[in-house]
Amino acid sequence: MKNPQDVFESHMRAVDTLDPIKVLEDYTDDALFITPDKTYKGYEEIFGFYKAFLPKFENFDFKTINQQTNDNIVYFVWTGKNKHIHVQLATDTYIIEDGKIKQHTFAGIIN
Repeated sequence: MKNPQDVFESHMRAVDTLDPIKVLEDYTDDALFITPDKTYKGYEEIFGFYKAFLPKFENFDFKTINQQTNDNIVYFVWTGKNKHIHVQLATDTYIIEDGKIKQHTFAGIIN
């Protein structure tokens, strides 16, 4: 079973592929993904989010500000941009259970 840091690194590699199916491999089937706009519950809803959002990340230049792993929690603060989107500041928190993302929160300042 992957430890929380391994899950985070796997998730980031999956995001780089821009493939929502690959991204969802790191989530539990009943995961929650909480954003300022909506709480996505389960595989289908989270898949829908990534299917719409990932195309905006083509050739995205991520800059990590802070990334910490403590027990089963991964905290990630980042920024970045490309021709589609400019993320001035964002934060993700992942709660990992049994080698998968069980809960994920996201908030960001996006233009």
